[in-house]
Amino acid sequence: MRMRIVPFAAVLALSLCPVLARGGNPDKNPVLRIGAVAYSPSSVTVWRGMRYYFSQKGMPIEFVLYSTYDDLVRALDDRQVDLAWNSPLAHGKFHALAGDSQAVVMRDVDRDYRSKLIVRRDANINRLEDLAGKTMVFGSCDSAEATVLPTYYLRKEGVAFDRVRILSLHAEVDARGVPCHSEQHVLEALRKGRGNAGILSERLWKRLQTDQPEVAQSFKEIWTSPPFSHCVFTARKDFDRERAKRFADLMLAMDGKDPVSAEILRLEHCAKWVPGSQEGYQDLVKALKTAAPLPAGQ
Repeated sequence: MRMRIVPFAAVLALSLCPVLARGGNPDKNPVLRIGAVAYSPSSVTVWRGMRYYFSQKGMPIEFVLYSTYDDLVRALDDRQVDLAWNSPLAHGKFHALAGDSQAVVMRDVDRDYRSKLIVRRDANINRLEDLAGKTMVFGSCDSAEATVLPTYYLRKEGVAFDRVRILSLHAEVDARGVPCHSEQHVLEALRKGRGNAGILSERLWKRLQTDQPEVAQSFKEIWTSPPFSHCVFTARKDFDRERAKRFADLMLAMDGKDPVSAEILRLEHCAKWVPGSQEGYQDLVKALKTAAPLPAGQ
């Protein structure tokens, strides 16, 4: 049996390939590990695009997709990832768990987010006091905009949920651990007459009024929440702020003029990225610390 002798120079070249591909000394340009939830098949497309975009900018990243936001929160806390593309509730949970955090960057649509209380026109509900004895539909319990913040705000305005019949769709809509689309299920439940009132995002309500006015006419809004922030890239409080700033600056530089960033922005349903801020999460952190659970649903 003949042994093949590989020249030392070839071995050295092969060993250097990963370093060269990353653009030099890996210690000076470490790979940034980013975690996200695989909320839809498009997640892979988004993150492969992000990986390519950042490699072209000299900031190598790798992405890790998780099944649920609770898994992502644990991964960030355990330092498995450097940044997490979080839902608002996941950001609030991590902030409370760690005692602090960095809100690095978010989409333009994640600022000044609001929820609407929508009621069926045939339900005889004209003000919050009229909710007593009526059925209110809730989606995922893990949704800040659909459940946690609306109940926090409505309690502050005097709504007594022990006098309201609760229909929770949590088991129906959140079986896969992804609460992002539960408002669609709330709307469908209201259309089918399973409840009298429910929470939708302001964005969905406006889209319904524009795209399906015949459906929107069956409902009316009686309450709008204060503004809050939605999804955000979260970092630990001790994460290198220079690296966080570099990441944010490259995100802010996406303008949709090249096909890669254009596809990322399209799939993330936004026109641009904007700087993150903790200001829009203050009420959410308070709600997580103080809010009582809703009465058991039907």
